[in-house]
Amino acid sequence: TIIKKIAKKEITPIQTDTAQKHRGGIDFKNHVDVSFPKKDSSSSAYKPVTPIRDIHVALFLPLSLAMIESIDVVKIAQGDEKIPEETKIGIEFYEGMKMAFDSLRKRGFKGYLYVYDSNLDSAGFAKLMKKPELKEMDLLIGPLYGKRFDTVLKFAKANNINLVSPALLGNHILLGNQNVSKITPSYATQADELAKYVAGNYAGQNIILFNSANPKDKPYLNTFKKTANSILQKSNSDTVKEVTFTTLKNFISKTKPNIIVIPSASQPFVIEAVNKLFLHKQENKDSIIVLGLSNFQDMESLDFGYLNALHTIISSYNFVDYNNPQTKNFILEYRNEFKTEPTQYVFLGFDVGYFYLSGLKKYGTAMQRKLPELKQKGIQTEFNFYQSDINSGYENRGVGIMKFENYSYTRVKYDNF
Repeated sequence: TIIKKIAKKEITPIQTDTAQKHRGGIDFKNHVDVSFPKKDSSSSAYKPVTPIRDIHVALFLPLSLAMIESIDVVKIAQGDEKIPEETKIGIEFYEGMKMAFDSLRKRGFKGYLYVYDSNLDSAGFAKLMKKPELKEMDLLIGPLYGKRFDTVLKFAKANNINLVSPALLGNHILLGNQNVSKITPSYATQADELAKYVAGNYAGQNIILFNSANPKDKPYLNTFKKTANSILQKSNSDTVKEVTFTTLKNFISKTKPNIIVIPSASQPFVIEAVNKLFLHKQENKDSIIVLGLSNFQDMESLDFGYLNALHTIISSYNFVDYNNPQTKNFILEYRNEFKTEPTQYVFLGFDVGYFYLSGLKKYGTAMQRKLPELKQKGIQTEFNFYQSDINSGYENRGVGIMKFENYSYTRVKYDNF
């Protein structure tokens, strides 16, 4: 497995050929990489508008290197054992990043990527963050989840280093942190995009908003109402009606399509709502279209037959066009190198790596303030950054709309480009 190859130094660290000459001691319990010559702090590489000659990027991933010796490759291959899910995600993200680096290197990119294991105990991670080379980085990526990201965020802010969050949903990490950018659009952003789609495509229909009564869902509910109603009022259309399970039957129309939106992060509520709406449709033959957030894609308990019958539409930030020639080429190259199929985390790793590394090459440390200008479509991720406040970081608002038909999701809207 790739994780054993990393630990046994069988994988060449992601680097340029010139870095081979500077190979030094490696501590694989904490990171995977080589020792590099120090950057000259007096050089022009630190001027904000000058591209960096040799780019240094740190990547924090849940690789769980401490468990290397306990891995039984044969049992994993036979399906008798599994690599922990978060470790699997970390490996897949790394593979995508590696392919991005290799692709850019063919175009003359020069830089070094340090890969660190974030799956350490508190003391081990605190020790890791004291490594002197971390202060030399031009960009930090990750950790993917949890309190470890907060630790890296404090370090990045203290040392004026830009930091990327590839997977966190919440926007709280952006508040007061100009040096942070996040890839995954928040549920509030998704609700805003869904509202634009609904108001633009279903004005004049019976638009209903399902209230879960969960305080955590209130921001998504309010965002949807505010955005949708502001558009609907301009065309003198009926505004959004808000309902609960007990009041739904009072608002269902017999003469118009019922556009029912479920802006909830609660899996139990979403599943219950979809199930009840399907049963209502079966019993009453009402016209119903259900809309939801990206979490619909992650809920294995949602019945595909129900989603199909309800003509389900969702906001989404993950979509791969398998008919695209570039996607086909990427998949072939990935299969050739890793002997398996790429996952969403492989695609995410590639898209994040390609976007930020190519941006650093072109703009250097000035890339952060140019993020809103750098609109780009990756294999899976669309980049469309927005800074809500001059003192805050940048959220990617690359959200599209997907429809569930013939038992799979297909892209029906490209709003941000």
